[in-house]
Amino acid sequence: MRHIIFDMDGVLIDSEPEYQKRTRKYIRSLGLELPEEMYDLICGSNLRDSYQLLRNRVSGFEVTYQEYVEGKLELLRKEPLDVKGIADKELYPLLQYLKEQKYHIALASSSPKDRIVSYLEELGVLDFFEVIVSGMDFKRSKPDPEIYFYTLSCLHVSAEQCLVVEDSTYGIEAAKAAGTVVIGKKDQRFGYDQSRADYLVEHLGQVKEICEQLEKK
Repeated sequence: MRHIIFDMDGVLIDSEPEYQKRTRKYIRSLGLELPEEMYDLICGSNLRDSYQLLRNRVSGFEVTYQEYVEGKLELLRKEPLDVKGIADKELYPLLQYLKEQKYHIALASSSPKDRIVSYLEELGVLDFFEVIVSGMDFKRSKPDPEIYFYTLSCLHVSAEQCLVVEDSTYGIEAAKAAGTVVIGKKDQRFGYDQSRADYLVEHLGQVKEICEQLEKK
């Protein structure tokens, strides 16, 4: 099993709390207040899905999709993420280990492609990834498994021979529906259901341990 696919937000970088801060600012700029559970539902979804969720469930949320996207992106431009500061401390040694062990490494994230590439470049890890896929390129994003079926096809590997590292309910559901072996990175802050993950880890260093265990089987 020498193929592995990573999610980005919540896995490589602890970005969800930062996204939530900016989402709260944007929603409040519209004169609206959301219940806490609504912010949890948004976690792990892409811009299109989170917009639709707000349109369907929040009274008074009447902006267009384009206005929503521009509003969110404007906040990120004004308050860019400290990507290196929120990266998992074991990211670099894990990627180096995987490279040395001849793993084929991919990334499948709900974020826009340009943001993914920008963050990986800022972290200095872009060259580790053979395949980079954005959920924005599909009609249905996570929890739909389409993004994982596509990434598997790019890697030319069967689902049973591939590890996926995810954190959110949506991501874990998508990876399991695609038939992969799923490592869930523990996070209890946003009401995630991680019960379907095959393994649970506190940090990325433990992914190496799981890889070593599976190699012995």
